Amino acid sequence: MGANFQLDMTTLIVARIMGLVVLFIGVTVMTLQRDRRETVLFCGALAMAVLGWAAIIAAVATHNSLITVLYAGFVTATVSLQGAALATLFGRRIDRAWFLLPPIAAMAIALLYRLQGADITLFGAVVLCVQLVWTCGFVVRQGAPFVRGRTSTLLVVGFVVSFVSAAMRFVGEVFWPDLIRDPLASGPANALPFLASYIGTLLITLGWLSALKDRAEGALAELAFKDELTGLANRRRFHETGRLLWLRAKRESTALTLLLLDIDHFKAVNDRWGHGEGDRVLRIMGQSIAELCRTGDLAARVGGEEFCLLLPGLDGRNAHRLSEQLRERLEECLRLPDGSAVRFSAGIAQAGLQDDSVDALYRRADSALYQAKASGRDCAIISASDSSRAVA
Repeated sequence: MGANFQLDMTTLIVARIMGLVVLFIGVTVMTLQRDRRETVLFCGALAMAVLGWAAIIAAVATHNSLITVLYAGFVTATVSLQGAALATLFGRRIDRAWFLLPPIAAMAIALLYRLQGADITLFGAVVLCVQLVWTCGFVVRQGAPFVRGRTSTLLVVGFVVSFVSAAMRFVGEVFWPDLIRDPLASGPANALPFLASYIGTLLITLGWLSALKDRAEGALAELAFKDELTGLANRRRFHETGRLLWLRAKRESTALTLLLLDIDHFKAVNDRWGHGEGDRVLRIMGQSIAELCRTGDLAARVGGEEFCLLLPGLDGRNAHRLSEQLRERLEECLRLPDGSAVRFSAGIAQAGLQDDSVDALYRRADSALYQAKASGRDCAIISASDSSRAVA
């Protein structure tokens, strides 16, 4: 039996088809969600890869150039769908032409110029090289905000190896022109590109699964650090990020101010109109705060009707102006069912030498907020190191 066994290209390709089928079934079962367009696209890419390698065997067996044309369409569609899946995962809007054009163009040109056999595969390799370079660059440019560095690296390496596989077709044309004309012929002309292509596919698939894992972990982290009702940070995020902002302000000797807000008579809103109206007030309050915040500011809901803004580079006076802008905005966009406006009290504290942590800063702002409520509400109190004063 061992003397009759020969590991030729046909055996390798059949083994790869079986491996791709297993990958397709496994990835589809694990990841496919109809409401997730990117998973549908990537599973479609694996299906195109299966069809592409099956087309090679069929084309050699039948000597039919039309099947070779289909092979060029299948392999280019594989990379197109992989790129489209990643673009969708990264939040980029894509047009159908973005991933339909390469395979259609590859097949149309092959038919128009009546390319035959190996010429079609070489032309398909040209299209593949262009696609792979573009997709690799896209991952490098766009991947960082959405996936971890190691995931981007895995995807890039996969696309680079696949590019090497496609480029090796041209190397084979130079050094082994006779062998490259027969895709099932044994030898380095076919074996090396085949192995590189297989490794590239595996790396890209692993990178894709890693990208889905990164997204799932990111979604869980967002739930852990985000207030669901208002969309602002929650108390946990405030304390963790606030500590980093305080340390940076101390290290760079820059201003840092904490603005603590509390909606006046919020319990009466819930008691009179119900918790639905109270939730509406909180949502609009959160949206208004988010719209006023600058890049780098930290806005959080730290209690039932209590909000906190940590404002790097802003002093107490400017923080007070910000609170008045919020008061004016709420006057315009938020009214209770009886037509009355929603009011709030505020305590403001600017970091100073007396503060040894962001928690100390928070306590001073909370004390100023207490004074604002005691002063009749609907006002802000700016806390200073030696005195506090009310601002109507």
